[in-house]
Amino acid sequence: MSLTAKINKSLGKTRAKMAQAFQAVFLKGAAPDWDGLEEALLLADVGGETAGAIVAGVRAKKSTDPMAALREELIGILDLASPDLPVKVFVGINGSGKTTSLGKLGFALARAGKRVYVIGTDTFRAAADRQLEQWCRRAQIPCLLGKAGSDPASVLFDGLASAEGKKADYVLVDTAGRLHSNKNLMQELAKIMGVGRRVRPEGLETLLTLDAATGQNALQQMEIFQQAAQPSGLILTKLDGSAKGGIAVALAAKYGIPIKYVGTGEGPADLLPFRAQDYVDSLLPQKE
Repeated sequence: MSLTAKINKSLGKTRAKMAQAFQAVFLKGAAPDWDGLEEALLLADVGGETAGAIVAGVRAKKSTDPMAALREELIGILDLASPDLPVKVFVGINGSGKTTSLGKLGFALARAGKRVYVIGTDTFRAAADRQLEQWCRRAQIPCLLGKAGSDPASVLFDGLASAEGKKADYVLVDTAGRLHSNKNLMQELAKIMGVGRRVRPEGLETLLTLDAATGQNALQQMEIFQQAAQPSGLILTKLDGSAKGGIAVALAAKYGIPIKYVGTGEGPADLLPFRAQDYVDSLLPQKE
């Protein structure tokens, strides 16, 4: 299955939810129902402020093909670029798919012939180490796992300074899942990020994993993690089980941070590079 087909399939629930609404909005031979368009965007969890701005942008285009104008408006919001940096630190709340996303990306990079090294800084949950080890074993990737109870920031420092860390094309760093409301854990994350940026000041990016099914709550998570970790990219997971695919638009519009990858299933090949055009074409109802 192609990348486009996978994303198209994953966003099927969102598209099905919106299809009937869009048919009413863009009724042939009639003027567009702008209030209906805003409601359809809200149904996809785009959010009130963003939905209003999108409708205003589409109306300002005065296009004879409002659906094409909507597509252009959405792509303009989502088409954000950022460099592909060698050290990638994965952060997110418990259950967001953070460690799984790291494993899938490591698997893909290894299959592409890249030298990958994994550092596990979750020194409090033995289950996290086991999950990470399983992914590394499957992809035949070397990894460094911190000892139970050790300082996560020190584990990151040692890993980045090690021979394996220095010669790798990509270093993938797992962190403990943490509730965005826990101030102590967020302070610990800020310490980890501070160490990482001192060791690799030019080559480190922070990837925040967000579960698409959480909808607008993802914005709250983004707000808190931005303070502690300054994410430079997002991973939107579990799209295949959500009818809230529009949250990608809300995140991009509010924060201007690119979505780097999307999770479309449970298999090792189900983490895909994000492409704005493919995403928008899969989000909107299919043309008959």
